[in-house]
Amino acid sequence: MARGFNIKIEGLEDLAGQLEKLKRTAQGKDVQQALLDGAELIRNAARTNAPTAPYSTYYKGRMIAPGGLKASLLAAPGRKFKNFLQAYAFALKNRAPHAHLVEFGTKPHAIVAKNKKVMVFGNRFRRFARKVMHPGSREIPFFRNAIKQQRNAVKRLLESKVKAAFDALAKTA
Repeated sequence: MARGFNIKIEGLEDLAGQLEKLKRTAQGKDVQQALLDGAELIRNAARTNAPTAPYSTYYKGRMIAPGGLKASLLAAPGRKFKNFLQAYAFALKNRAPHAHLVEFGTKPHAIVAKNKKVMVFGNRFRRFARKVMHPGSREIPFFRNAIKQQRNAVKRLLESKVKAAFDALAKTA
């Protein structure tokens, strides 16, 4: 013989309301600001680690002043993607198109004149060549080192700010 059980659950509407508040808090301004603060910590460390060129360089006819790499480093909030919040630390390509070459280095390679038959280079004594062998450059991992240096600080920052946001929610409930 099977017995019938009657189970009645009360307060489902309140539970659904509380879960919605949790969701809004997890995707809210406080958590987004905490992510942005973490990205700014990484950006500041990358600016400290980034090398400064001793002289101006030219890229596609534009002059990049010394310190252009440091000035190109920014932090910004990302847009919401589904239920995920984002924040970024990055280098602007139009201000420092060479950032990835500094970070990862370059292998030895040939530079060949494309549109013209010869290239002109040198400051005091001008030289002309159709092809030049570049010796390559060593990597200077300023960005990767900044992430490693700030990993624990970002973790502590996020833990404290997110905990404060959820504690404030708990006090209102």
